Amino acid sequence: MHEFHIHIDAQWVSESFKTFLLREQRFLPKNFSGFPVNSPRHAPDLHLTYKVAEANTFHAVLDAIKSYLAAYPDSMVGYVEAEYIPEEIIISTQIFDPNVPLPFTLELRDLPSGQFRADEIHITLDRDKSDPRLLLSLRQMGFFSVYMAKEWGMAEIFTTQGSFHDVNQVVMPALLEYLNKVGGAVNCVVKEERMIHYWLSHPDVKRPPVIGKIHLSGNAVDLSNLSPSLV
Repeated sequence: MHEFHIHIDAQWVSESFKTFLLREQRFLPKNFSGFPVNSPRHAPDLHLTYKVAEANTFHAVLDAIKSYLAAYPDSMVGYVEAEYIPEEIIISTQIFDPNVPLPFTLELRDLPSGQFRADEIHITLDRDKSDPRLLLSLRQMGFFSVYMAKEWGMAEIFTTQGSFHDVNQVVMPALLEYLNKVGGAVNCVVKEERMIHYWLSHPDVKRPPVIGKIHLSGNAVDLSNLSPSLV
């Protein structure tokens, strides 16, 4: 089932804006719970989330936030993401097969000033029950990750971002085929999150890196030159 998300990813927000988000717009605090050792850290200090299935409600909340930030642009340092999630893909639990090769590796790059990613993949799984060899393989492929407490335990959320072409047409099909073959995942859900609207407090505010090159297994094809511009 599809869903719409709005995320406030911030280094700082004013108390009045936080009150507006939590009380009037019914956002929920979804802060992260740390990072793997020696892992790159791209998660924001403050993470507030709004999720809804109904498009009209989503656009009403988004319009309220856009109006607030137009009137009070100094209310936060960070960025706002408004996204469409076409489906949640559940990966079945099976024994890890170390003979399944990595389907690709990613080289990441920083975004130019004022630009933002167009698409994103999240792989959410049980950090402590999933096979550690699978977690290592996802890092070797170029995904970065963060921890988040869930009702069933500690989740590890692996992420990559980039253009719609790179994420939807290249990475997602190969990733799903790999996860369904390799096994080792527990409580694993894969989501594609397509950008609808974004807001930056400053053109050079800190943002996660995006896919610069994709090296497919076997022939190491670089598809970066085929990628359309980001949003």
